[in-house]
Amino acid sequence: MGRWWRRPRRVRGIAAWITREFAVRGLVPPHCTPEALARALERERQITITFQPHRSHDPGVYGLLDRPAGCADTYVICYRPTSSLALHRLIVFHELAHLLFDHPRTEVAGAGLLRGALIADAEDARAEAFAVGAMQYSFLDADPVTDATEAEDAGAASAFGQFLKRTQYRP
Repeated sequence: MGRWWRRPRRVRGIAAWITREFAVRGLVPPHCTPEALARALERERQITITFQPHRSHDPGVYGLLDRPAGCADTYVICYRPTSSLALHRLIVFHELAHLLFDHPRTEVAGAGLLRGALIADAEDARAEAFAVGAMQYSFLDADPVTDATEAEDAGAASAFGQFLKRTQYRP
């Protein structure tokens, strides 16, 4: 009869496609903030991306991607203000993913603005998957590609544990 416990399996913390999107732009942890990704996209695509707080009256809308009329190369990412660094990064990474993956602009029903944070289709699901992975990746202490062997040997904390450490919370 086997033991009631088993040795934990190693689980890949971050999908390769998330790592690749940052690596091809020269971004490695801990310098993978939404702002750094936005600046990389600006250089790559010759566009301007700005951020601004937005108080939506819709409780389900946390972020919006807008393209002001007459400004073909300017995008505004509106986000609901929050004191949570993790939620802020999740919102902004989600909106950046729409730019990153060239999702077409679509109107949010009745809002008159673009891209609500609700997951309404496959594009929103992909943007949310990227946002979750990017947020986790952005809280790593070092580049997982170059430090993979050292991290496994040292028993490095999970990305969530590193996030707690970085934000002064103690598990």
